[in-house]
Amino acid sequence: MQISHDTAWDDFLEEFTSIFSVYDLNKHKIFICGSYSEDTFITLQEVQKIVNSIENNLGFFEKDFRRTHLENLILKFDLIAKFSNEIIMIIEHDKGGHMIEMGIILSFREFYEKTKIFVLKDAEITEVLKRGGLLTPFFREEHSLFYFEDLERLRVYLKQLYT
Repeated sequence: MQISHDTAWDDFLEEFTSIFSVYDLNKHKIFICGSYSEDTFITLQEVQKIVNSIENNLGFFEKDFRRTHLENLILKFDLIAKFSNEIIMIIEHDKGGHMIEMGIILSFREFYEKTKIFVLKDAEITEVLKRGGLLTPFFREEHSLFYFEDLERLRVYLKQLYT
């Protein structure tokens, strides 16, 4: 399925350079996805902090972009995912909008090939993920799929992968 963004690319680039800078276009752009709920967004912010502390990386969230495709969040996700060099998905539970994003990632080879998934160990997640979406051919454990038991282990993974 081909999705057209018409003139949205120009609008998106204008918004990107107003949020970050034109120089950030040359950085390794990492789209950080996960639950935006109050108790789990803290983890996403920590991921962003770690990613951005490593030279030449720029980690960002979908919600950083307030003007792009506000009328259609699926198109917004598609645009940002295509623009990104890499996608990080943090799964601490299977409730909420990030599961829709996970479905989009799994639907397109272009997306799952540039995605790294970090799953909270022992999190209650649907069988569709456990026995489907988190398995080969989409992801391989310790290559593009990582299980973490706490924030410290997540930090270790991120530093190993992005340093």
